[in-house]
Amino acid sequence: MYLTMLGTGNGFIPGQMDSNALLEENGCKTLIDCGTTAWQSLEVLGVPREDIDAIFVTHIHFDHAGGLESIALYSKYVSHKKVKLIVPSPIRRILWDSYLSGGLTNPDCSCLEDYFDVVSPVKGEIFDLCGGIEARWFPTRHIDGKFSCGLLFGGRVAYTSDMVQDLPLVTTLVEQGAEIIFHDCQMRDASVHCSYEAVLTYPQKILDRLCLIHHGQLVPPGGVPRFAVQHRRMDLSKWPFCETGAEEDPLVQKTIAHIQRLQSDEPTGHDWLHTQRVYREATLLAEMSPIPVDRQTVALAALLHDIADWKFNGGDEEAGPRAAAHWLEGCGAPAEQIAHIQEIIRDLSFKGMGSRKKMATPEGEIVQDADRLDAVGAIGIARAFATGASLGNLIVDPTIPPRENLDSKSYKDHSVRSTSVNHFYEKLLHIYELMNTSQARAQALQRHRFMVAYLQELYGECGMETSVHQKLLEQYML
Repeated sequence: MYLTMLGTGNGFIPGQMDSNALLEENGCKTLIDCGTTAWQSLEVLGVPREDIDAIFVTHIHFDHAGGLESIALYSKYVSHKKVKLIVPSPIRRILWDSYLSGGLTNPDCSCLEDYFDVVSPVKGEIFDLCGGIEARWFPTRHIDGKFSCGLLFGGRVAYTSDMVQDLPLVTTLVEQGAEIIFHDCQMRDASVHCSYEAVLTYPQKILDRLCLIHHGQLVPPGGVPRFAVQHRRMDLSKWPFCETGAEEDPLVQKTIAHIQRLQSDEPTGHDWLHTQRVYREATLLAEMSPIPVDRQTVALAALLHDIADWKFNGGDEEAGPRAAAHWLEGCGAPAEQIAHIQEIIRDLSFKGMGSRKKMATPEGEIVQDADRLDAVGAIGIARAFATGASLGNLIVDPTIPPRENLDSKSYKDHSVRSTSVNHFYEKLLHIYELMNTSQARAQALQRHRFMVAYLQELYGECGMETSVHQKLLEQYML
């Protein structure tokens, strides 16, 4: 049983999607709430609309039900697949009469059943939430006079959605077998939500079970209570280690400590935090892989991929594979695995559009995608300028045109006068089309669009609206 928070925001936080969730079991996918950003969030995760089998609605607010009109029309006129809509009986009528009918009523459709396979359980009634997972809803306190509810499912998981502090309720949930409680939390001004300060007043036996949602933290703190991370897929059978994965592996832990020491003061964007992001993304992609992969190999290759980057070792492309092998041999890793990791490190680096090589294994594809995701988007922009400065490049110069489709020799030749902005055309704007996995490709598309928007803004501020840079950018607008 897997659960992914599609967002952990409250509808008003830039960069944070609505606090909805994706539940997966036995090939079935169910949304717990469907807010205005749900479909955008699923696109980032590489999950098409057609894959959604059911939607449960906890209450009627835009960040929990604002995406229902979209899926209704899409299902009716595009996919021709009726999604099961599980809507608690107290809001069954109001959901249509007061919320959806205005946009969805037409000569062919006049009720909720025309768009959805509707299930309306009453309080206490057991129903199939997702792939055979039994659930029941329970009322929660949120807005006075307005219905809201949470879910108890799988015999051990509770999901509150939006609610104020309610110690009697969470105590009852624990008594009823809840081992994991996804709990509402707002960091500030929590009049109709549970504040973080209020959460901390709960007894320790409850805090140990909590995973906070709705918090709006872009980089949540660690510790207890835990914070859910937007777009992080959690294996609920492994609670409370559902997000740590390979970090429980002693060799992976040892390698993390080793790389962190080596890269702690690296200033070019190839530092420990870069490696950590690649490692985390790679382990997530491995978790989501539709085919079996060796997760330990993925973790180790991601951690070691920049142990000795050729760009900073005189162009020696074997520096990294040699250093990785030296480390792994000293740790007693099997020779076959070491050779596999060396192959991944040797082949994953971008060396020009004219010198592309396909990764030989699914483990390699995953690590390459994770590394390339960190080369695009906001972090990709920051790293491009950091690396450019280390190589002595200017930020931008309209008189130096970009070079495209470089072969390996030309791409690696740093004697040619260039700029950091030109590197976007040499590499970053091509990353999207080079992704291996559907999950990474969806994320890369969002980050690609952000980079294009950034460059347009940059050219406007620099008076380069008619430059060759702007003209070339038009072909990368997706």
